[in-house]
Amino acid sequence: MLSTTPVIPTQTKVAIFGTASLAFCGILVETSMNVTFPTLMHQFHTTLATVQWVTTAYLLAVAATMVITAFIQQRFRWRTIINVGGAGFVLGGLLCTVAPQLWLLLFGRIIQAIGTGLALPLVFAQIMTQVPFTAQGRFTGTAGMLIALAPSLGPTYGGLVTQLLSWRLIFGITLPFGLIAWLITAKTIRQTQAPRSRPFPLCQFGLVVAALILLIFSVNNLSTHGLSLVFVWLPLLLAVLAVLTFTRSATRTTHPLINLAVFQQGNFTRALLIYFFIQIGLTFLLPNFAQLALGKNALVSGLMLLAGSLCSAILSPLAGKLMDRRGIRRPFQIGSGFLLLATLSLAGLAQHLSVGLIIGLFVGFQIGFSCLFNNALTYGLQQLPPQLMGDGNALFNTLQQYSGSLGTAIMAVLITLGTRMAPSASSTMQTTLGTQIALWFSLIIIMIVAALALTTKPIANMADDQHQSRSSNH
Repeated sequence: MLSTTPVIPTQTKVAIFGTASLAFCGILVETSMNVTFPTLMHQFHTTLATVQWVTTAYLLAVAATMVITAFIQQRFRWRTIINVGGAGFVLGGLLCTVAPQLWLLLFGRIIQAIGTGLALPLVFAQIMTQVPFTAQGRFTGTAGMLIALAPSLGPTYGGLVTQLLSWRLIFGITLPFGLIAWLITAKTIRQTQAPRSRPFPLCQFGLVVAALILLIFSVNNLSTHGLSLVFVWLPLLLAVLAVLTFTRSATRTTHPLINLAVFQQGNFTRALLIYFFIQIGLTFLLPNFAQLALGKNALVSGLMLLAGSLCSAILSPLAGKLMDRRGIRRPFQIGSGFLLLATLSLAGLAQHLSVGLIIGLFVGFQIGFSCLFNNALTYGLQQLPPQLMGDGNALFNTLQQYSGSLGTAIMAVLITLGTRMAPSASSTMQTTLGTQIALWFSLIIIMIVAALALTTKPIANMADDQHQSRSSNH
């Protein structure tokens, strides 16, 4: 059979680009705020544990939105979804730009998070349903690179705007770009299947959201209440009960929010755990260490991560090609080595870290990250039959955002632990001690990631099986 280059309508390309651009704006603003915490602490006269909710609440809201994206995309017209998402980004950005108090800033962040949570999954939904199989990899890689540039540029953009102008303009500058992306997408987006009515599992959604919030609440309270029964252990217990109740409900209904049959595939679960644990919060930890302990400004602390983040964005497609050619084990082996070496060096040298040393070690960390992160997603979804692909994709998207939220909360708690352990020391020494504790904790997490990655076994002929099953669907 002759192979022909697939012809993809310009309208489809524009819609995918527009949706990816809107998602880019949302993620750019999200990561930009990581370098503004000392500034926000001073302006709103509050603590790091409180200010970190600017990021934690955002990521939590994105995760909660992404839990229901599979249902939303089947139930509503995609133009309606992108209109709600675009409006959420613009309205939330306006509130954040003018927010006189921290609570209004948090409210605006949550509204923006809902917009990003609706837009991001639509990027890949369009690719998987409207782009021929033979071009899906190219489109996924291109869209993924565009979206991956956001966290790469975020800390630098946030530091530059905060240092030279005002943190409020982080939102104001991105608003017109997000608005244009929204309007372009709304005009060009289409869908191949008409929406269909199905009951919304409200109880299951409530249980998932409750579990996500209670776990974050429990972890965040560690910094202010210690191992309190009411503020830490009780919400943690309720979170576990919510997960168990959701699991029981989802396995007994014909319309679950998430089909838990995906976890019957052991390799999928392994890949999902790698994807979740690898986002441990260094992009929050290192910029705040640079400002609070090294005395650097927001611009320097943002630029400090630029080289590593750009390196990861550039290497991710190359790591994907390595997986295609040599299988999953080679990139996992290379990535695990870089991650272990970089994290061990950061933890061991925590008392002597400088900006230059952080730049070099973060580049090494991001090289390892690029070998594992997107490849774990690809490998995990390859393990699933077509009918479970949407559920698997929803889990990866949700846990990607939630891991960032949980990681930020944990790192904030560990930084403040330095104050408790050395109450009479200077604030610089307290921050350094807390950062060192956080880095040793990060090393433990990376050791778990490496153990999962290095014991991953490729499945023979998986690519051929997936190609045949997807081709038959087309």
